[in-house]
Amino acid sequence: MKDSLRPRLHYKSMVTSPKPVEFVQLALPLRTDKLKLLVVIVLFLLVAVSNPGMSSDSIDRVVAVVNQDIITESELRQEVAQTQRELRAKGQAIPPLADLKVNLLESMIVHLIQIQRIEFLNIKVADEMVMAVVNDIARNNQLSLTQLQVEIERSGLGFEEYVEDIRDQIAIRRLVNQEVARKITVTDQEIDEFLIQNRDTLPKRPTELDLAHILIAVPADAIEEDIAIRENRIRRIQDEISDGLAFSDAAMLYSDSPDGPEGGRLGWRLNADLPALFVTAVSELEVGMVSSVIRSPRGFHIVQLLNRRGGEENLVEQSRVRHILLVPNVVSGETQIRQRLERIRQRILAGAPFSEMAKLHSQDQQSRARGGDLGWLSPGDRDGEFEKVASELAVGEISTVVQTGAGFHLLQLDARRTRNMSARIKRSHARQQVRTRKVNEKYEEWLGEIRDIAYIEYRVAQDDL
Repeated sequence: MKDSLRPRLHYKSMVTSPKPVEFVQLALPLRTDKLKLLVVIVLFLLVAVSNPGMSSDSIDRVVAVVNQDIITESELRQEVAQTQRELRAKGQAIPPLADLKVNLLESMIVHLIQIQRIEFLNIKVADEMVMAVVNDIARNNQLSLTQLQVEIERSGLGFEEYVEDIRDQIAIRRLVNQEVARKITVTDQEIDEFLIQNRDTLPKRPTELDLAHILIAVPADAIEEDIAIRENRIRRIQDEISDGLAFSDAAMLYSDSPDGPEGGRLGWRLNADLPALFVTAVSELEVGMVSSVIRSPRGFHIVQLLNRRGGEENLVEQSRVRHILLVPNVVSGETQIRQRLERIRQRILAGAPFSEMAKLHSQDQQSRARGGDLGWLSPGDRDGEFEKVASELAVGEISTVVQTGAGFHLLQLDARRTRNMSARIKRSHARQQVRTRKVNEKYEEWLGEIRDIAYIEYRVAQDDL
């Protein structure tokens, strides 16, 4: 399986935990834990009594207790098997089984503690968001949803399990943002120091391409005659485009790629994230031109260069955006917040000024006094979903309710412009690098803290795992 298809990123080696700080208690009362375990033990005994021929080896042992939950031997075995398959697929060495079991068990414990924290804080991830991520993964790998499912199941995972793993990862990302990332600040002095220390290693703005493509798929077991038929088909499509058929219309009519109904648009991609065949094919093209026919393992392609950016000039499209932010709390959950924002939206559509609604309702204290004005935003300045929605708005248009790690928003696009942002991009890159380092350091510290306050009991010795 491609790395980009794998959502299960939560299992990491546990770091040494520092002393705990004040934190909202995660663990349920110990009495509850013991009661649950007693029930489990009683059930096991009842099964054994009802089936005298059952051996002790057939009982799924509890290997660890984590607050109110347990980790079983079968769950650990499953995780070990999946990890071994992935390492083999990548051609990486497989650690000794005993070491692998110990490390994965610790990772499972840390993951479970985070999931419990998510449940305690009532962090929910809507089905629509999960499937949007799944569809993005499929699209980025040039697969249909069905093809993605086949790839996942071929790797040894059930598709439903894969989807739930993604849900967990989204929830953990929100948890970390809420508990860690929001509390991180980066000063101008830290940015200046980073720029001085890394002046010779800072990357230039990487080249990005905005491409569209048309695919005529060729099955892996296709015979030479069938291959020739499909090659002729894409050359006829190429001729139709030369005769005036719009590339996007041709993609919608003929492409076998999942993005065909969207005109074959791949969107802005870094050169490094594109197939090398595509990058080579368009390297000498002017904007708007169409490549020659490209043969890949998937079939035959033609590619249109829609735009190019990056390099030395660093031209960036900026957006001037206003927003209204509402954050769920104990009193108002996600449903109530969505409904409230929708009522505000209807008032704006009925004629109420967006700026006045922001002053009255927004919980973003910094922009509220400015009528929700966030100033000129460059790519990377805001949450990915925020930027995606903003980029699709027409000037003056009001978005639907948008959910990000910060909460729920309404957006209004005031204007767009293009600027040479070389200096700002360097500082933005530096800020992101410094922030990432500080978040990672704080995250490991925070993991140690929540682990220290958790009730953890190992039921099986390491040598007996």
